[in-house]
Amino acid sequence: MIKKLSQHIRHKRHLVFLDFEGTQLSHEMIAFGAVKVDLNDDYSIKKTYKGIHRYVRPTQEIGRYVTKLTQITEADLLDKGIPFAQAMTSLRNYVGKKFEDAVFIVFGNHDLRILNQSLAHSPDADEVIIKTITKNSIDFSKFIAEFIKDEKGNPLSLLNNLLVFNYVFKGNFHQPLDDAKNLLKLYELTLKNPDIIFTQYQQQLSRYHHLPGPIQTIMNKIYAKETVDYQVFQQAIKDYLK
Repeated sequence: MIKKLSQHIRHKRHLVFLDFEGTQLSHEMIAFGAVKVDLNDDYSIKKTYKGIHRYVRPTQEIGRYVTKLTQITEADLLDKGIPFAQAMTSLRNYVGKKFEDAVFIVFGNHDLRILNQSLAHSPDADEVIIKTITKNSIDFSKFIAEFIKDEKGNPLSLLNNLLVFNYVFKGNFHQPLDDAKNLLKLYELTLKNPDIIFTQYQQQLSRYHHLPGPIQTIMNKIYAKETVDYQVFQQAIKDYLK
């Protein structure tokens, strides 16, 4: 797991866990939450900083579905919202001098879509900020889905990934700072529980039915705890070719 993670994070030692909420139709940002951390050499958390949350005023309406989902209203944005350009500057300032050398952790590909759609509707924003985040981002949903999926082979939600580790989501779902904090927790749990990752990955492999016939036969024998050697492998191939 550490080896896999190191391929993504590489030499960097600053992470920013991000969550964006967007409008229903134009997919512009209406709020963001972020939590930055410093890492030890083994990629564990060395220091966690206080998070940041901002409401963001889009050019288009939020949409009823999104308001119901997030509890964010037009009145909230009118009262507390700031322009997208200002929001991105506040995020860059929050990360500080580490901004160019940080890795941004999101969950799913929708967050980056919101980021780029917001830039398209607000061209006055600093494009360098958006490009830096996009270039240095990791979709943790995609990363963890290599090891943990449901019985049908589908990736799990943030909420259900946490439940795999017997951890209940803290706060309110679709509130961006709470989502960012829980994403940070999932990162920590992933590193601290290699045995759970091993078990989940083993289960996932046992459900994989798209292997060549002889390989699937051998895998089934392994899962049944039968002894497998080269002769058994050869026989599996012969049986398949009959």
